[in-house]
Amino acid sequence: MPPLIQLRSPWTAGFGGGVLKTDPAQSQSPNVGVFSGRPWLRGMAVDEDLITSMHRKIPLDFQVSDWLLRVLASRGVTSGQELDRFFYPSLDHLYDPFLLQEMDLAVARMFDAVRNGERVAVHGDFDVDGLTGSALLYETVSSLRLGETKVLAEPPFIPDRLIDGYGLAERMIREWAAKGVTLLITVDTGAAAVKEIELARGLGMEVVVLDHHIFEERPGATALVNPRREGATYPNQELCGVAVAFKFAQALTVAEPGCLPENFLLSVLDLVALGLVADQMALVGENRILVKKGLELFNDRGRIRPGLAALLRVAGLDRGFPVTTGEFAYQLAPRLNACGRIGRVMSALELLLTRDHDRAQVLAQEADRTNSRRKEQDLILKEEAIDLALPFVRRGDPGLVLASSDWHKGIIGIGAARLVEQYQLPVVLIAIEGDEARGSVRSVPHIDVKAILDKCERHLIRHGGHAQAAGMSLRSRDIEAFRESFLTALRLQPDTGPVPEHYDLDLCLQDMGAQDIASLVRELENLEPFGAGNRKPVFRCCGLRLQRQPTSLSGGLHLRFAFRGPASNGPTDTPALSREFITFGTGEAWRRMLVRQGLEGSDMQAMEWDILFQVGRSTFRPRSGHYDPVQQLLVDIRPAVGQ
Repeated sequence: MPPLIQLRSPWTAGFGGGVLKTDPAQSQSPNVGVFSGRPWLRGMAVDEDLITSMHRKIPLDFQVSDWLLRVLASRGVTSGQELDRFFYPSLDHLYDPFLLQEMDLAVARMFDAVRNGERVAVHGDFDVDGLTGSALLYETVSSLRLGETKVLAEPPFIPDRLIDGYGLAERMIREWAAKGVTLLITVDTGAAAVKEIELARGLGMEVVVLDHHIFEERPGATALVNPRREGATYPNQELCGVAVAFKFAQALTVAEPGCLPENFLLSVLDLVALGLVADQMALVGENRILVKKGLELFNDRGRIRPGLAALLRVAGLDRGFPVTTGEFAYQLAPRLNACGRIGRVMSALELLLTRDHDRAQVLAQEADRTNSRRKEQDLILKEEAIDLALPFVRRGDPGLVLASSDWHKGIIGIGAARLVEQYQLPVVLIAIEGDEARGSVRSVPHIDVKAILDKCERHLIRHGGHAQAAGMSLRSRDIEAFRESFLTALRLQPDTGPVPEHYDLDLCLQDMGAQDIASLVRELENLEPFGAGNRKPVFRCCGLRLQRQPTSLSGGLHLRFAFRGPASNGPTDTPALSREFITFGTGEAWRRMLVRQGLEGSDMQAMEWDILFQVGRSTFRPRSGHYDPVQQLLVDIRPAVGQ
């Protein structure tokens, strides 16, 4: 994709906490960023002796800069073993899957089903995690053998959120029971399905739950494998649904080597990687291994599954550049999610499972069209939500609870995320449907909205989710009471002020050449995959002067900045500052700052500016002219401190 990052993301920002009490664009402080409205905070300082020691331990066969080592050290990767595992991850480094509670029960029940030739059904969820988890689990169940015996695998099922709502679909439980299904396995759902699992048991089905959602009461499942359950001791609580399904497949192979085809675990890592990134799990430790290995599979055009190859084509990502987690998050996942929100969710599952290239292309095009329709609805919803939000933002509410009977419940989650990006507040968007309403909740890093919803449960019919994202249903008449309860609970949270915008290091671009930046980009690629818990490094440069006013792009939505640099960095290199910076979605914040400060073009060029920026490989190849392999992304800007 042309831009490295198309929208402001938690991956380009710091992982601080707190609640922003005012609209960032209205901030008057000269020490906060124009785009973010937040103060800047440098990461952990690193001792010089440690850098020297790391140079001796680094397992790479080429020289690396102090810049790379400082970023690694600030992320706790310093010892010889840590460095070796960081740069050369292996599936041998994964944790024992039987460390997950009740995994032994799940495996035993699965093998009993194989020996008895039972009929088995797979039930997933309608987001990317649930889709990839369902595909992986179905391939596991249908491929499993003990000698010549196997199960009879029903086609996997994903609920239609408009027909079935959230959780397990009772209609499918009854349908499977009528077909003689005796084992139901759920993935990315089921942990809170007390009533539905009781129904399944009453109809003669046992249930194995592979989930990662928090639950209050353990359902009557034969086995419940969940790294986040109370009392869990598994070393990695950041497994999502598809990752739990992978651990289940891993456990099967540990218990009975040869029960799955050779290299089966490697063959499904593309699904695991996509699900982990889409569900914003921390890409450290075990998760980093899974995503890095999954990316290798994604980038092997001879092994990538047809559906994902077709999805890359419709997204314009088949031009030879390596696929990264950025493409997962901003190109592939939205197309799959759109099918679950406002399209045919089963078409997305079929896309992941099909081995027919022609069919894959048809399904990928359907996902692309559905995503285009979703983006149109997103834009309308966001504009309406901002209009509704402004009075509450101006009066300083600690969060936003907005409702409308015109909103589609399939896209309110995306709308809530957009408002969190804009206002840095926890946001609840509610779609009213007659007497009942559905809500989606998104949060800032240090506010646990699941815990906040727990405190408001007297106003809710049901709710569930994570610290950063949750869903709920309630009676329409209770929306106002819920709003007051939600805001009261937020006010009782410690007020730590605006979330800082973190950066890793200072880089003096005035002293660097374009080749220095290109070398840095190549080095930073060794830190991938980037995502939650392992963000792309952010650098600061101080005391720059604008060469001219920023150039508007896309009607003023995006901006391109050019800064003055030295005339030359030597006979063989051009100055680093000869390359422009692009910034996305910040045009309005920049214009409001100019009006507030009363600045004009000559004023801007006379001032000195501090910037936060990222560098990365450019995937935009022009039809004519020189290809620049580097893109410089402006994360934030502010007048130089002390002016």
